[in-house]
Amino acid sequence: MVDLMMPVSPLEDVLVQGRYGRSLAEGPGVTLSLAHPCDVASVIAAKGKALALATEAKKEFGLTLPDMGKSSSARGMSAYSSAPDQWIVVAAGSTPGALAPKLEVKLDKQAMITDQSHGRVVVRMSGACARDVLAKGTAIDLRPGSFRPSMCGATQFGHVGVTIACTGPDSFDLIIGRTFVEGFWLGICELALEWGYEVR
Repeated sequence: MVDLMMPVSPLEDVLVQGRYGRSLAEGPGVTLSLAHPCDVASVIAAKGKALALATEAKKEFGLTLPDMGKSSSARGMSAYSSAPDQWIVVAAGSTPGALAPKLEVKLDKQAMITDQSHGRVVVRMSGACARDVLAKGTAIDLRPGSFRPSMCGATQFGHVGVTIACTGPDSFDLIIGRTFVEGFWLGICELALEWGYEVR
């Protein structure tokens, strides 16, 4: 039975599982997937409340609100710094729209919290050649010694704004506005053809 309450994937028309591009003996250089469903919220500290907010987030959710250029994860949630005293919080696999109220119950006195599930999408990329693919579209220094796990940065990829978070030695979460994700997806797939890629 079709779940009529399940939100439609923003890549429903273009995400087709399979292998594409160059065929390498060691397998595809890049793996791509969409975190769906995915719950996203923005958290902005109230004036003078950043320290209190960080303390409460750690106490209630075990989640460290990271400094600029950093990310953190705990209890199924990830926080990505997006600006001074501002974060994007993601709960992959969670019902969209549930995260913001959950955060508000504990943090509303220290922050402004807004549901972003309808407006932001998380694309996941991994593989030995993932950094090479991403380097084609952004000016961030993605060399392993410069962009390490738990680091993130807001940048432009082509003409699309994207937050790139390093989640492992060769794995990344890419947070994009829903309006632009289809064009971004098609572009990243084209860039990955050189090394071969698998869509999951």
